[in-house]
Amino acid sequence: MKTLLLAHFGRIFTEKAKATVLLLLSCSCLSAYAQLPLVYSTENTGTSCAAPPLPTFDNLPTIAPLPDPFMWADGRGRSTMFSDWECRRNEIKAQIENYEIGRKPSRPETITASYAAGATAGTGTLTVNVTVNDKTLTLTSPVSLPTTGTGPFPAIIGMNSLSGSVPAAVFTSRNVARIQYNHNNVTTYGSPKLTDPYYQLYPEQNLDNAGQYAAWIWGVSRLIDGLELVQASLPIDLKHIGVTGCSYAGKMALFSGAFDERIALTIAQESGGGGAPAWRVSETLGAVEKLGATDYNWFKNDMKQFAEANVSKLPEDHHELMAMIAPRALLVTANTDFGWLANPAAYVSARAAHEVWKTFGIGDRFGFYIDGGHGHCAVPATQQPAMEAFVDKFLLGKTEVNTDITVNPYSGLYYQRWFKWWGTNTPVLPAEPIGKRTWLEAECATVGENWEVVADPDASNGKYVKVKTGLNSAATAPTAASAYLVMPFTADSTAVYNFVARQNVPVGEDYGYWLKIDDGEFQSATSELVTNGGFENGTGNALTGWSILNGGSAVTATTVPAEVHSGSRAMKAVNATAQTDFWRVQVSSAGIPTTVGKQYVISYWVKALAPNGSIRISTGTSSSQFQPDQTIGTEWQQVSWTITATIATTTFLFDMAKVANTYYIDDVSIKEVSNPSCGVGLG
Repeated sequence: MKTLLLAHFGRIFTEKAKATVLLLLSCSCLSAYAQLPLVYSTENTGTSCAAPPLPTFDNLPTIAPLPDPFMWADGRGRSTMFSDWECRRNEIKAQIENYEIGRKPSRPETITASYAAGATAGTGTLTVNVTVNDKTLTLTSPVSLPTTGTGPFPAIIGMNSLSGSVPAAVFTSRNVARIQYNHNNVTTYGSPKLTDPYYQLYPEQNLDNAGQYAAWIWGVSRLIDGLELVQASLPIDLKHIGVTGCSYAGKMALFSGAFDERIALTIAQESGGGGAPAWRVSETLGAVEKLGATDYNWFKNDMKQFAEANVSKLPEDHHELMAMIAPRALLVTANTDFGWLANPAAYVSARAAHEVWKTFGIGDRFGFYIDGGHGHCAVPATQQPAMEAFVDKFLLGKTEVNTDITVNPYSGLYYQRWFKWWGTNTPVLPAEPIGKRTWLEAECATVGENWEVVADPDASNGKYVKVKTGLNSAATAPTAASAYLVMPFTADSTAVYNFVARQNVPVGEDYGYWLKIDDGEFQSATSELVTNGGFENGTGNALTGWSILNGGSAVTATTVPAEVHSGSRAMKAVNATAQTDFWRVQVSSAGIPTTVGKQYVISYWVKALAPNGSIRISTGTSSSQFQPDQTIGTEWQQVSWTITATIATTTFLFDMAKVANTYYIDDVSIKEVSNPSCGVGLG
């Protein structure tokens, strides 16, 4: 122990000494770095840069760690000079277009725009018409202006809502205008078609060679073009425009900020795989949105060739997507309550991207905030000050505000190994520190009276324990010592630990056990795959373990006894208007690990306020399957649906917008269709 600590301290001392020398050598250029642009007046200032080589898949080298953002694509070396960054940034742009999302077309020649003030003060509509090949696409965006002052006002463009998922007060209290980008004006979320306006303008782009992110971020740029054209009637400060969005819209905001240098601030919330997390790092995690499991409506189809082990052949990664925003400002967030978001990969990627800003002496222009304890896309009171700080500094110009924000729960994670090779020309990924394993035999524990020890040659150590007949406690954790197995162990280092138990279960029976560590709360581990299926967990209207993808405040928790099937809470969804698209009111489970080819059954209890309601279940995040429409009456009914998994991680979504009604949903269950097994107990 002492030897390790001394060696670790010596390494830190060496780095500190080196940093001191570098500071002395570079102090003369700090003032120059401080003057780096905060924003640009054109969409892409590097259009004159030489195009990089874009090898075919078979000719790409393998790079196991994160690619070096400063290394030229042709292998001629690397440059950390800011004067070279614009061209290096355009190399990354070309790679992401070629290998991930497809080409983002440049600004068309024919664009017109108009602004019409609304009947209510501070409201209006921005209309932008884009004509290409004699076809016209129209963007229609609601605008909310401050009602005091004359402008020009800084502005935030929210993906599919005025403020994205950031609390509106963050902007309205600061006289920041809010503009809604309606991405379906370009191509429809969830069901893109060649008849969508974008594909009509660019027939050479199709559903195979162009992902929706290329189309959607093109639309954001055209919206900014429109703002430039209506300055006389819509007073927006073009040097202080931001974008924000969450989840899939967080990816959209991130891509938008990376691909348009007129955007001064990007706030990308909980973007998940395909956003802030590095694909390479996500591949080392469990049930997360990996490159092979994302939605290929959003990305080019041939990106799939980089799935699984082939991810190391991808010539770029998403730390470089984020780095494309430098020297402009970026804040990313993640949410540890939702494992599907690949939060450790977002952290590693953020640390790697931050190196670019720090290299240019502007580390305060990039921040990340990774926390938990709240719903997906919710902003807790503890996180909001970070957003306010970035808005104050980069939209309002308050240079004294502190934006050195790197909040995270990963103090023990060796993130440096992913980019330790930068500058060496040798892309080697150091091995992850060896983990520790502790083997605990259940029969060797302090065994309570409610258990019996059974001899079995197939069990570990030749024995296992099982609960005596009639003493199961599936609904609530037991409280008597007679029901416990107590197994002491020692953990001598800070890390993430996994508890794995071996069980045998008779056909037709559920399995499970209660587990707690020290004085913590009991947690249930069962054959049940869904988290919080009874919606009992969550504060206020929060539904822990579930994400409201569409519908916003239309989906809440209810505690009214007549609206709850069992327990004290249920989910309530109010669909005020019948809509063509089921998904306009949509709630998703967290990602659930599934085995391709195996069957899974989802069941739920549901009733409607009025007769003849209609809902369905669909699956995500790719290769979607759809339950037939279910007619819902005013009495509780249980509905079941069985699927065969086609992807490694599946989300289950309630789609509730087809018929105007109010729906109550409770006691959701998702389980693998079991195969015969034998025995019962913990080994």
